Amino acid sequence: MSGRQNAEASPDIVTGILTVQYHDVYALIDPGSTLSYVTLFVSMEFGIEPDQLHEPFSVSTPVCESITATRVYKGCVVMVWGRDTTADLIELGMVDFDVIMRMDWLYSCFDKLDCWTRTMWLEFPNEPVVE
Repeated sequence: MSGRQNAEASPDIVTGILTVQYHDVYALIDPGSTLSYVTLFVSMEFGIEPDQLHEPFSVSTPVCESITATRVYKGCVVMVWGRDTTADLIELGMVDFDVIMRMDWLYSCFDKLDCWTRTMWLEFPNEPVVE
């Protein structure tokens, strides 16, 4: 994706508002991502200190830049329909989204994602399905 407008127009991903550390953030729900990310501007509001990654790594951006990731916010509370889940968020210098949520986080929410209709269903055990 080469920016927020292209992402919102793409039939292959879902965007929306999530509550992370009790702050509403603009999120890219990316079933193809192997990690979850947060921008520095949002993470400053979390009130928690990040941990240094044992091994920093480079992340390629849509505009062919490479950004080095060095810090992670562990155990961030991500509220979904009144239910708390957690995610480790790697700090990344990005501007189009506040957070990018990865496949493993979706899995922890018992999520079913339909990129064609841009619909997400959460099927927590012993609870009604939430669309």
